[in-house]
Amino acid sequence: MLEKGALLPAVFCLLLTLLFGCTAPLALPGLSGAAPVAFNSTGRGEGDSSWLARYDDVVHATLRAGQALSLKLEKKEIGKDQTVFKYIDEKGKKLGVLIERRTETVTYARFSVGLFGSRAIGHLMVRQIIFEMNEEGKFLRDWHPVETD
Repeated sequence: MLEKGALLPAVFCLLLTLLFGCTAPLALPGLSGAAPVAFNSTGRGEGDSSWLARYDDVVHATLRAGQALSLKLEKKEIGKDQTVFKYIDEKGKKLGVLIERRTETVTYARFSVGLFGSRAIGHLMVRQIIFEMNEEGKFLRDWHPVETD
């Protein structure tokens, strides 16, 4: 039988494990070799990325991806150097996408499903945007990861 002093740390560790399981970041490690896109998880259901593509091309591919996934576009603010999309699915779960021009050839994008949202829909959206970019030939070069001997 556990002593009272050992029970509290065990419960605390279990609670931390459950909390970190709920707040795992939006990360897509499998896509880094598929397209000229670099991802970084930022936690709390968010992830950011840099794309070797023009800003306008990423914005248009994001709109096409939302349509392909039948997501309802709740909010759209398209600007010269920054765009915000707020999508919602039929269950009311939200997906936010922020796209920014960083240079003429590099575009930044942040994806957020919120603390309790579905990370899978965020992953699917990113994959669909990459598909749309590839279909239109909008990446600025073919991606060939450096091989080491």
